[in-house]
Order: sequence, then C-alpha cells, then structure tokens
Amino acid sequence: MVKRGSDRRPLYMQVAHNLIKGIDTKQFPVGGLLPTEEELRAQFNVSRHTIREAIRHLRTQGLVSARRGVGTRVEARNTEPRYSQSLPSLAELAQYASETVLDVVSTGRVTADAGLAEQLGSRAGKTWMHVQGVRHAADKKGVTSWTDIYIDKAFGGVTKDIGVRRVAIYTLIERKYGEGVIEIQQDIQAALVPKERAVALGVSPNSPALLITRRYFGSGGRLIEVTFNLHPAERFIYSMRLTRDAVRKSA
Repeated sequence: MVKRGSDRRPLYMQVAHNLIKGIDTKQFPVGGLLPTEEELRAQFNVSRHTIREAIRHLRTQGLVSARRGVGTRVEARNTEPRYSQSLPSLAELAQYASETVLDVVSTGRVTADAGLAEQLGSRAGKTWMHVQGVRHAADKKGVTSWTDIYIDKAFGGVTKDIGVRRVAIYTLIERKYGEGVIEIQQDIQAALVPKERAVALGVSPNSPALLITRRYFGSGGRLIEVTFNLHPAERFIYSMRLTRDAVRKSA
C-alpha cells in the first residue's frame, strides 16, 4: 500500500517506485510478468488509472513492455539514466525541482545586450543574476541537463539558496520577496549540444538534445526568471496529456 499524506509525490509515482524496487530486487525478474492491473490495484489500494500511469512511467524508462492479452513483461533491471517529466501544473514543476539536484558551476551578474535580451524576451540593458549548473537525478546516477538560470537582479538574494535547497527557484522568490508566479511560458525545441557543454553532459559535441526554455512572469506581467535547460536526447522524455474540452449542450 502506498503512503498517503506523508509522501507528497503523486500516487502513480509512489506505485512506480515500489515496482522499480521490486524489479531491482528480482521480486519481478527480467523476462517475467508483473501482476495484473487488478492485482496491483488491490495491492496498493489505488485506482486502475493510477496503476496504468505507473506502468506508463516504467515503460518510458525502458523497464517493461506491455502487450494486450499477454501482460506487462519486465525487460530490464535498469536502463541508461534518463528523466521522464510530465508538467501539467506548477505543483508538478515544483516536484521536478525537489526530485533533482542542481550542482552550481558559476554565479554572476550580467547586463543583457541585444542578443541576450532577445533570447530572454526582455529589454536590452537590464541586469540579471546568471546561474549555471548541471542537473542530476536525485540519486546522481546520471546528468539530466545543463541549466542556465537568469533571475531579475531585484530578486538576486535567492541565488545563495540555489543548489542548496531543493525547491523551485520561483518558490524561493515567492518566500523571500512575496512575488508570486502568475504565468509560465514554455518553449520546447530540438537542439545540438555545443562543444563547450559536451564534456559536462558526457556526450559528443553536436549530439542531439532537447532545449526547454521557461519564462516566469509575476504580477503585472513582469518577467522575473528565465531558465534554459539543455537535455541530451537519450536521457530525457517530456510527456504531457491533452484532454478535449468538455462540450456543453444547451437544453
């Protein structure tokens, strides 16, 4: 049975963690089948939807495969480190920050020239705090990204806590300055790993990557933070679920 209340992770992640532990300890050996959905639902006392989400997570890790009429087969005990992220809400974005570790490489102050201002989506001449680092999974088994963080200098006091406290930076800003994030704009695009980042990421120069840019806006549309996360292609999966808007029919 999963913990409720004391564990802040989504239920499906708690179930997935237990199943991964079972695979690692050979409770569920490679080549064998996991218990059925109904058996897992009863074991963990969760909904069928939760079980299916947990299995989906294991599939994205390459640990299991599922075939209709056969079941869920264990394919491996471990895989090449990669991170699967699903971010339908601010809460889960904060969870991502708590489940990963950022090793800060450098911290400094930069005044945006025309080129940087265009990248950030801000005006030229504005001063930002610039933090660079390498992000790992919580167990530090693999690097998940190179991260560039730009913070409005008015909130620069939070830089001393970055990499020390495993919480989202916008949460640090809100706690210290009372400036809450109202909106996040996110862009995802294909990219190549530049030579100067290849060693830190442990990949070849010009290898494929995923670049995720997030712009955080506070009250009045003020841009308070921008992050660039460069993920080696084979180590990161970004997943999202789209649902059709409900259609109301008038009587």
